[in-house]
Order: sequence, then C-alpha cells, then structure tokens
Amino acid sequence: MPQALLSAFSLLAAILLVLAGAYVFTRWASRNLNGGLLTGRSGGRIQVLDRAVLGRDQALLVVRAGERYLLLGSTPSGVTLLAELTKEEGENWNPPAPRPEQRSLPEFSDLLRRLREKK
Repeated sequence: MPQALLSAFSLLAAILLVLAGAYVFTRWASRNLNGGLLTGRSGGRIQVLDRAVLGRDQALLVVRAGERYLLLGSTPSGVTLLAELTKEEGENWNPPAPRPEQRSLPEFSDLLRRLREKK
C-alpha cells in the first residue's frame, strides 16, 4: 500500500511540475516572443513597419533599414525587393491599427481559471 501511495504522489508531483513549467514558459513567451520579430523594436537599425499576409507563406513587408524604406515580398523561396519607397512615403507610413477582435494571447493562468469555472 505505501508503494502505491508513493507512486501516486510521484505522478502528481510530475504533473504539477509540467504544469508549472508550462505556466512559466507561456508568461516568458508572451513577454519576449509576442511579435518581437515583426513589431520593429526600438533601438534596431532594421524595423518591420507593416506586414500583409497574401497567402500561405507569402507576405508583403514594409521595412525601414537605416534611412531607407523598402517594400519586400517574402515567399518560401526567399525575399525580393519590390520597390524602394521615398523618404516621405516611408516617414508617413501609418501601419493599420490593430483590429479590436485581435487580442493578445491569453495567459496560462487565465485558461486554468476558465477551466475551473466550467466545472
């Protein structure tokens, strides 16, 4: 009997450890990976100002590289320069505001709370 109890506690501890690891990772990922490649973090010499998805693995990108503004096409086979925008066009580029229905990814704790409320 003690062996079965010890085995059950070990299994419970392993499950709790996995859930805690998933919680920590999702919090870290939401802060550090949430669009960091496409939002144009300040301080960099290259910024992606806007991105429009055209199809599976195909997108148009407006990029600022130093003082130059570029319109790029991105496909699985590579990136192609489509046009170089004038400085005025680039400086006046207003990326579209995020749509209200687009929300950030929910926190793991929020998901767990919703699951508990359903029971």
